[in-house]
Amino acid sequence: MISRRTLLGGSLAAAATAGGLSGCSTVTRSTDIAALNKPVALPTYKRFAGPKPDLPRVHPLMPDCFYKFPAHPVKVTDGIPGDGTTVTGSAPTSNPIPPTADRNPYWQELNRRLGSPLELNITAAGDYTNKFATSVAGDTLGDLFNVDGAFAYLPQFLEARAQDLTEYLSGDAILDYPFLANAPADSWRGCVFSGGIRAVPIQRGVMSSNALLARQDLLDQLGVELGSPTPDDLMKVAKAVTDGKKNRWGFAVPPTAALSAMLGLPNGWEVRDGKLVHSRELPEHKQLLSITRQMVLAGVIHPDGVAKNNQKVWFTQGSAVMTQDTYSSIQSFYRRATSPTFSVSLPVPRSSDGKVGRVLLGSPNNSIAAIRPSSPERTKLLLRVLNWFAAPFGTEEYLFRKFGLPGRHYTLNGTDPQLTKDGGSEVCLGEFPIQYLADGPYPLYFPGHQDAVEMAYDHLKTVLPTAILPPAYGLYSPTQSTKGKILDTRMDSLTKDIQLGRAPLSDWDDAVADYRKSGADAIRHELEQAMAVQGRK
Repeated sequence: MISRRTLLGGSLAAAATAGGLSGCSTVTRSTDIAALNKPVALPTYKRFAGPKPDLPRVHPLMPDCFYKFPAHPVKVTDGIPGDGTTVTGSAPTSNPIPPTADRNPYWQELNRRLGSPLELNITAAGDYTNKFATSVAGDTLGDLFNVDGAFAYLPQFLEARAQDLTEYLSGDAILDYPFLANAPADSWRGCVFSGGIRAVPIQRGVMSSNALLARQDLLDQLGVELGSPTPDDLMKVAKAVTDGKKNRWGFAVPPTAALSAMLGLPNGWEVRDGKLVHSRELPEHKQLLSITRQMVLAGVIHPDGVAKNNQKVWFTQGSAVMTQDTYSSIQSFYRRATSPTFSVSLPVPRSSDGKVGRVLLGSPNNSIAAIRPSSPERTKLLLRVLNWFAAPFGTEEYLFRKFGLPGRHYTLNGTDPQLTKDGGSEVCLGEFPIQYLADGPYPLYFPGHQDAVEMAYDHLKTVLPTAILPPAYGLYSPTQSTKGKILDTRMDSLTKDIQLGRAPLSDWDDAVADYRKSGADAIRHELEQAMAVQGRK
């Protein structure tokens, strides 16, 4: 019998032996694409009938849009989800780690409302991957745990070490947990492995998609019109606003999201002419590299924008007029802003022929979270807790979960909650790590900035009809699991070298050939098999 630590080393032979994962049957067929990607009846989607959005949902992927928090949030749970027993867990955070429960009134109130003490092992997001591997080896993940999606042999790990939730969540069974049922099918596809529902989604939807953000206040001040740009327009505007003597550049980082949309690139993998191809293999991707290289040569990207990433600071302070970030980042930029005229716009990318660019949407989920195998009674208890964590926007439960206790953790500006200093610390800037164990749909809500809500809504309304989700999301490739990170690192490194002029553009062709030979062709074949198994086209 091999140890768990041996399995963590990523050895296919170790995984195939299966002994270190509690007799998991799927580990013995670690390259059986059909078994690993076997579909299952997804949970029934039942949209939560909450407060009416201020703007209509004109597309199935459009998030609910709100100008203000509802004046009278409704309590939507009855009683407490817990049973008095301690619930343990592991989760990351991108914010400073909050005070422990014994020194944190928010956490104490959270335990009271749950009806079970919550003991969380919280890790800085950058360290979570390593901590996850160590916790797997030591069997210390707890009852509920956020899953490292890049973990090698993930289906085999989940079958061995996570509760199969199929009987509890498949089809109408999920209706016992109405806030989990508020997650759409696209999110649940990322939770299915080896023919079972092995996790719950941490939803983000289109709000996690990268877009081109512009400092509209600076453009207005400089008298420069960005409009709805083509690739040539982007370069012209960037040159017009760049002034190194004034510590101002056109872009914080290479605007790859906008350029990808303009050039019609795939969202990772895509079926073209009956064959799965990757963006990196296409001439349009090489064109993207050429354009970003020209931008670096022209001096319109921040001097550290390729090698380093401090884009949020540069964009906020005005060192960069444009940057690339998610829709959900807009609120954080307004919070960071020091200029009273600070204003963000979202230009719609267009191809050279003037058509709306094909925007590449982010994955439906930020991540997923799993439950330790247990008795049916314990599993139902933990699902009730996760269901409570997923209470949606506009509810009393959501207000507490995100903002804590009135007076101590937040005050009201009209009907909008605003975190106090204690709220920032104890509620983890409104992002207490339970949001990485379960969460509701991410709304388009920028309190105090109705114009920003309307701007983002109009942008999404324009781009969503032709935008594309990652086609390979919810498919599992063993080669991607074990070699994907290495392959991506190599190609990303060469991308930076080409952009910085340390390598010629011609090196890309040889690199792509090696990329295919070293694993991409195997990944392609496995994903094509997985698509066939799941009936995707």
